[in-house]
Amino acid sequence: MDKVEHTKVLLGQLIKQTRAMSMDQHELALRTGASKNTISRLELGKGVNVDTLFLVLDHLDLLDPILETVEQQYELVKNNPQRSTSKVAKELPNDF
Repeated sequence: MDKVEHTKVLLGQLIKQTRAMSMDQHELALRTGASKNTISRLELGKGVNVDTLFLVLDHLDLLDPILETVEQQYELVKNNPQRSTSKVAKELPNDF
C-alpha cells in the first residue's frame, strides 16, 4: 500500500473511531451536509471531495492539529524561490 492509500485508510479509521464515540454515520452526515454513503466511503478510506473531508475533520475537532502541521510546513517553504513560468506553451512529444 502506498503512502496516499495508507493515509486515506488511516484518516478513515481515525474519523470512524472519533465519530463512533458520540454519534452514528447518519448523524454526522446530517451535521456536515454529506450523505451517509459519503461518510461510509470516507471511513473506509475511499476517495471523497476534499471539502467534505475538511468539514468532517473540523466537525470532529480533528482539523486543528492537521492545520497546525500544514502551517509549520508552509513556514519552512514560504520563502523558497519559485520557479518562473514560461509564457510560451511548449509542445511535448507524443511518445505513446
